[in-house]
Amino acid sequence: MVQIWQMEPYPCGDPRLPHHVFPPKIITPDELSRRTGTLYWKLDTLDPVALSKRLKVMKMERQFNKEDVFTLDAETTANFRDKIDELFEESNHPDDQARMIIEGSAYYDVEDKVIYPNLLAQCVSL
Repeated sequence: MVQIWQMEPYPCGDPRLPHHVFPPKIITPDELSRRTGTLYWKLDTLDPVALSKRLKVMKMERQFNKEDVFTLDAETTANFRDKIDELFEESNHPDDQARMIIEGSAYYDVEDKVIYPNLLAQCVSL
């Protein structure tokens, strides 16, 4: 499940909070793609064979040649709070990047010149 909304332009406080503008402004995946070029896929994680095939095709189509698994857990991640703060800081990436949420959820700030959308990506069963 993906939720997309306009983010407040100068967020402060806990980076794990949604930082909605008030009143909240919801954005559709199509609108986000039109405004920012961001792509979105829904994958069936319950079928490992189909998932593996689909990921291989996507990686080939998008020319992704690196992958890693990143686990962020308050109980097992060293310097968890510092890592949360580091991830909250804006960073620019010259190359396209893909993210797959295997468990839990994550926020991604995708900016354009007009709006500050924020994505909440969650792992859910289809």
